Amino acid sequence: MRVIRLLLAALAAVLFTAPQAAAAESRPFTSDFTVQATFAPTPVPGVFAVTTSGSGHASHLGKVTVSSTETLDFVTSPGSVVLHDGLLVMTAANGDQLYWSYEGTGSPPDESGESALAGTFVITGGTGRFADATGGGTLHGTGNAVTGMASLSYHGSISY
Repeated sequence: MRVIRLLLAALAAVLFTAPQAAAAESRPFTSDFTVQATFAPTPVPGVFAVTTSGSGHASHLGKVTVSSTETLDFVTSPGSVVLHDGLLVMTAANGDQLYWSYEGTGSPPDESGESALAGTFVITGGTGRFADATGGGTLHGTGNAVTGMASLSYHGSISY
């Protein structure tokens, strides 16, 4: 009788215990987009507050719109451009959003305003199915200080 009670207790524990959430799977993530930037001077000469908006494509989201804020510093590191405090919001067609922070460096603008950009990004969450998203990777692209246009590619991983 005791064995039967133990078996029934074990069966009840299996049947009535809440299932554990499965760990999010890390998957490859890529995104390519083009943005238009607007530069606003800060109190520090050669340092600009930048806002961007644009569109492109991202794995797991499809066609996206993007907006970001960042600081672009032409004076702290002579011979390079420093990009910091970057925050990006990527919105999918269904309204789900993905958030990330980023930073990087670039070459000084050439005579036409072009700079090569490189850096890193960290996925910090989102909305909808990306509410608990994590991940990160690298970024690279080009930006033009004269026209404000930038083309960027992000490669890394995402878990959600």
